[in-house]
Amino acid sequence: MEKNVEYVGEGVDRLVTLDVRARGAIYNLYNAARGLVDGPLTLTAARRIIEVVKSENTAIITTGFIVLPQKVQETDGPLGAAALAKSLSVALNASPILIIEEQSRGIMASTLHALDVDVKLDENEFRPEVRNSALILSFPLEFEKAVEKAERIIDKFKPSLVLATEKAGRNIKGEYHTMRGMNISSFHAKIEPLIAKARSQGILTVGIGDCGNEVGMGNIRGAVEKFVPYATVCQCTCKGGIAAESMVDILVAASISNWGAYGVEACIAALTGKKEALHTPVEEEKMLKYSLNAGAVDGVTGKSEASVDSVPMKVHLSLIRMLEGFIKK
Repeated sequence: MEKNVEYVGEGVDRLVTLDVRARGAIYNLYNAARGLVDGPLTLTAARRIIEVVKSENTAIITTGFIVLPQKVQETDGPLGAAALAKSLSVALNASPILIIEEQSRGIMASTLHALDVDVKLDENEFRPEVRNSALILSFPLEFEKAVEKAERIIDKFKPSLVLATEKAGRNIKGEYHTMRGMNISSFHAKIEPLIAKARSQGILTVGIGDCGNEVGMGNIRGAVEKFVPYATVCQCTCKGGIAAESMVDILVAASISNWGAYGVEACIAALTGKKEALHTPVEEEKMLKYSLNAGAVDGVTGKSEASVDSVPMKVHLSLIRMLEGFIKK
């Protein structure tokens, strides 16, 4: 598999960047992100993760995008975060810590339960040495408190990885927006101090996004501003646009953020030879159903329906089956 792994990475990148909703921007965003690294994005991220995440290391995965008008968590984000958490545990014996808004912890927990992960909501009950378990933490909505919590979490858990997938990111004026340019700052966790703290300590940071308003998209802000609607001028009074300003070590651009996470999963499976590091179509369907039952909605339609970003479940199941094809011998 190793001799063909570059082709695996290329194929995976092509799959997870298929513009199934014909938004028109992802190919340009992908090209910009690809220009920053030497190789396929999903494979590059997987390689770096395998290099730094060792047995019993903690790995932080943060997600959370609460959508209007209901102000509830969308289905893009928790599924990718849960799948990656399980993948890191299976392939690398790592101990995942997931961070999401307080109101969405139940959705995150339910999504992890779909993968039979033992979920802890109290950090005092979390034991990193216990396999197939994960801790879910909330994070402050106020920036100053976020700075304090970032310091404490990094110092206490000493993660070897901080990864953000479909995590709302602030613009150059410190505001957070939907892809349609509406302000959502007041009910989103200010995760940027955690990214900044990790980078200052040399901890690997990875970002996964699909629109340009997610944590890590600052790596390609110029491309976001050129190709994404409302990137430079939003619909709120800040007029700072939706383009996120935060930067990470490695950015993975995908047509749907969950797909970017699944692509990294597939490459981890290919590199380690552990096929079980990629979740199955059955688990994909189960995760989506569990997240919906816990209150999540499709982020585009705003409805509780079996879709992500308005793409129906059958398409996501097909994606997982095609990713399985890359890692089966």
